Amino acid sequence: MAYPDTVTELTDGVPGDGIAATTPTGSVSYPLDDWARATAVTVEAIQSQLVGAYTSYTPTLTATTTPPTLGTGSSAVGYYKRLGRWVRGNAVITFGTSGVVAGSGDYGLLLPVQPADKLQPIGIGFAYDNDDQHRFVVATAAVSPVLWAASTSKAVLLQSNVAGEGFANGHNPIGAAVPFTWAESDQLAITFEYEAAAAS
Repeated sequence: MAYPDTVTELTDGVPGDGIAATTPTGSVSYPLDDWARATAVTVEAIQSQLVGAYTSYTPTLTATTTPPTLGTGSSAVGYYKRLGRWVRGNAVITFGTSGVVAGSGDYGLLLPVQPADKLQPIGIGFAYDNDDQHRFVVATAAVSPVLWAASTSKAVLLQSNVAGEGFANGHNPIGAAVPFTWAESDQLAITFEYEAAAAS
């Protein structure tokens, strides 16, 4: 037995008003028609969100003091998928080949959907230093209302560190000069998964 895949298949043959045409023995009603249609529409929407294409968005880098200038030939590419309050995606920012200015302060990464207003570890990725033997540094991302208010839809970016090099003395959050001074052809890539402020 094949199960219905769409709203049309689930309600095939059922009149829109839930009542069949008059027959010799009277009208035939379908009391669950409205419920079935509503349920089918919901299921179809969830299925579309789960298996459908990701939605693209443009991630941006800002900073607590002066935002960076990505320069000529730069790119910022992101995509995400949302189901209710669940958001998952990826952001890749590549600095250009000229005209790059690192800015100043700690960086913040724009998220596609406003996150819930609470501390959330949301992802992992890397910071790539093109000038230092093509060095990769492990990076993580978090929603931290203390640094970036949830209403700004920004994530704080963090690097792996050692004892004595923490947030208080500027070594831990990724910024204009951490984990290196950002320059031409450097790259930042983060995957993320977090709770949104509201359901879709």
